[in-house]
Amino acid sequence: YLGDNRVAHMMPDILLALTDDMGRTQKVVSNKRLILGVIVRVASIRVDTVEDFAYGANILVNHLDESLQKKALLNEEVARRAEKLLGFTPYSLLWNNCEHFVTYCRYG
Repeated sequence: YLGDNRVAHMMPDILLALTDDMGRTQKVVSNKRLILGVIVRVASIRVDTVEDFAYGANILVNHLDESLQKKALLNEEVARRAEKLLGFTPYSLLWNNCEHFVTYCRYG
């Protein structure tokens, strides 16, 4: 969460491999586009509203702060790390997924 109702997150998307049209790739991503993005291993790190990020679902708060021995970075540093990585990125379910992105931003 970046504040002001904005969330930075990593999202696999097949359109990233098919077009450079930012207008098309910034629209809400369907489940079919997500699954194909995972298969093709392309994603983007993007900023969306909380509502667009949740896509109608409830939001689960990450409680790693309680279970990790490492203290979370300050909010400003978390936002800086996330915004520095905005754009296209390779995707891997095992080595570079949305949880890896969040853990890097929040805990280093």
